[in-house]
Amino acid sequence: MATLEELSHRIEVAGDLQSVVRTMKTISAVAIRQHELAERAMSRYLENVEMGLQVALRDLGDSVAGAKAPAGNGVAVVVVGSEIGLCGGFNDQVASFTMESLRESGDGPDKRRVLTIGARADAAWRADAEPPAAHQEAPATVDALTRTVGAVLTRLDQWRAQHDTVRLDLFHHLPKPQGGTALVRRRLLPIDPARLQELRARPWDSRRLPVSTGAPQALFGQLVRQLVFARVAMAIMQSRTAEHGERLAAMQAADRSIADKIEALRFEYRLLRQNVITSELLDIMSGYEAIMSDSTEPR
Repeated sequence: MATLEELSHRIEVAGDLQSVVRTMKTISAVAIRQHELAERAMSRYLENVEMGLQVALRDLGDSVAGAKAPAGNGVAVVVVGSEIGLCGGFNDQVASFTMESLRESGDGPDKRRVLTIGARADAAWRADAEPPAAHQEAPATVDALTRTVGAVLTRLDQWRAQHDTVRLDLFHHLPKPQGGTALVRRRLLPIDPARLQELRARPWDSRRLPVSTGAPQALFGQLVRQLVFARVAMAIMQSRTAEHGERLAAMQAADRSIADKIEALRFEYRLLRQNVITSELLDIMSGYEAIMSDSTEPR
């Protein structure tokens, strides 16, 4: 049986652990809000890019719709995970989902080049598949997001120039409005021709139509790159929001578990302390009775 000193130490350690857990809960809650605001800003930027594409497609006419698809059948795969743990099976889930999706679409190791974002996602992918062709550290803050996306796009440009990589697929977690997360696969390149036709046919919001400057084909290429940039950034932000949501849920469960453990330890401490006090009182009473018994005996 534990002593009072041991129980007191356990309660103190559990209290310190609970403070750490509650701090992590606060950090995750703040991070979720920051990434949600950043995602809204990126959504507005994406709308502007699509409006620019609408103008470029109008100037290009039918040349884009009739353009031939680039040669090659290689696929660039970007797997977005987390840099740290304490978020349940977050990274194992995205790695398993990616491998299963690629298996169903016939994109085997000989056709794909994988880029992992996040150390834990990299480890989860290596555990069951071939080593990734590249790895990128997940951004720790919203401010570091631009640098991360720029590094990812630079790597993808190298693959497109040096290999037969013509497709780009993103795999990541997506937070659900009602709570929880969903796993998604997004095809970024090549852009769906039906989507281009939809943008071209979309009515303009005002009577004043914008006029593009420079070569329409060059403008179109730049806007497509900005579109990919925004989509990759959105995927990372959504994954980070989902990650912190999973971590917040895990920390809430841990907080409840620790609180229950502290209450049980305090109950045990109070019970043991009462037993010790009762034992000491009994010893005092026994001693008192012995003294009184000796004093009343005839001499």
